Amino acid sequence: MEDDADWREGLHSFFFGHEKIELYACVSSMEECFVMLKNAPADIVVMDILLGDHKATGLDATLDISVLYPDVKVIMLSSLDDSDEIFYEAFMNGAYDFLYKNEFERLPEVISAAMRNQRSKYGDRLRRMVYEKKNSLLSEGDRQLLLMIYEGKTQVQISKEFHVSLAAVKKHVGRIMKKFNWEHSSSELANKCRKWGLLERDRDGKE
Repeated sequence: MEDDADWREGLHSFFFGHEKIELYACVSSMEECFVMLKNAPADIVVMDILLGDHKATGLDATLDISVLYPDVKVIMLSSLDDSDEIFYEAFMNGAYDFLYKNEFERLPEVISAAMRNQRSKYGDRLRRMVYEKKNSLLSEGDRQLLLMIYEGKTQVQISKEFHVSLAAVKKHVGRIMKKFNWEHSSSELANKCRKWGLLERDRDGKE
């Protein structure tokens, strides 16, 4: 998935007629990508990190793919070469591998490895490391609050259920968002934490 028309055309030309890799589609948005996966799931998705959609990024799309289509391997393609946070989150979100656009010639090699069901060289280890780092940020109270937000409860409802002031709930939510350097809504953070598996009380899935 690539929103830049020149890059889409370049990738199409690069893979056209490749003897081992069949290019199924070049799409420019998350909506197109998920329509394609619903109709005819691909083995590999090459995902640009920066998309024109201001509400979502390739990181968000990768996380959704890993949840909805766990057998699809996502290879991130990025022009951002100075952000460790983006690199680590890509693997936390389920990416199989990560390439910079200035090394796109390696795509056939990485795609071929993924199609042979080889494990990512460092994906699982990085995913575990980032999971543990993010998991350590949350107390049980944080998880309980985020789970309630994920379930659709308002801060007013939460304050009544716990018999605390609305100001106390707002303060607690603010502390959690600060831990994650989160700039969007608390419901979006709760949704992402749920997809990451951070709202589970243990790794066996008990809640």
